[in-house]
Amino acid sequence: MTKATDHWPSHVPFFKMYIAVVRGGARIVALIALANVLVLAQRSSVPASGSVAQELPKLLSQFQSENELSNKERLLYDITTVHPEARASLLDIAEKTKDNDTQWLAIRGIGWMKYGPAMPFLKQCLKSKSIYVRANSAAAIGEIKDPSAAADLIELLRTDNDSGVIEATSLALLSIGAKQAIPILKTKADNPSSQTRLWVLGAIGALGSKKDVAFVARFLFDDNTMVVAEAARVIERLTGTDFGFPRCEGGPCSFGDGLDNARRWWNKWKDDPAYR
Repeated sequence: MTKATDHWPSHVPFFKMYIAVVRGGARIVALIALANVLVLAQRSSVPASGSVAQELPKLLSQFQSENELSNKERLLYDITTVHPEARASLLDIAEKTKDNDTQWLAIRGIGWMKYGPAMPFLKQCLKSKSIYVRANSAAAIGEIKDPSAAADLIELLRTDNDSGVIEATSLALLSIGAKQAIPILKTKADNPSSQTRLWVLGAIGALGSKKDVAFVARFLFDDNTMVVAEAARVIERLTGTDFGFPRCEGGPCSFGDGLDNARRWWNKWKDDPAYR
């Protein structure tokens, strides 16, 4: 099944050790942008289309008329890289187009360019029938980092069941520091997708406190090793504990005794009220 993250760029700082894994498998995911690091990396990997020197009106026209998605993305790269004045034009396109791909890509560009005046439109798009529009709107809000959208994002997270939209919204809530979203994030943590469980746990870990450790510890016994590892890492951050994971500098890396140490630690401290 196609999900909303199938066409996103992204940055997930707390998943650095998992990126190679989650990009493999049945769904090749270009992760959503939480910060600029992987957005810039993704942009730099896009071959130059030869149109970067073109005038903005021509690029915008080509962007709207192009039907091939990879070409459309390349045009968006050219627009957002060379033409900072294009922000209002991308908003205008996103508001008026009837083409789904054009709309969610224009929204992506709005997020890349951090165009604050688009916020009312982006909030409205969180209610779109298109999962791609909802997901990329949440992503753009996360890029703009507007805390006024917290309630809108929380409502989207509460009502949406698409795993890609859940991932995007979780990261957007993390980006704006919406600690009030933790109760709703917890309701989405048992998603059937292990990737989605990873993202939601990461958001809980970044926004939460020691009181959330008991909830996260449930995932130390998940059937997916990557989810177990993320739960252990989250508990390390929330408690200041070191489970002895190997300190790896790039390349393949094992978990060593970290997972077993985390489970042993929880069995010892699970009744401590500080963690509940």
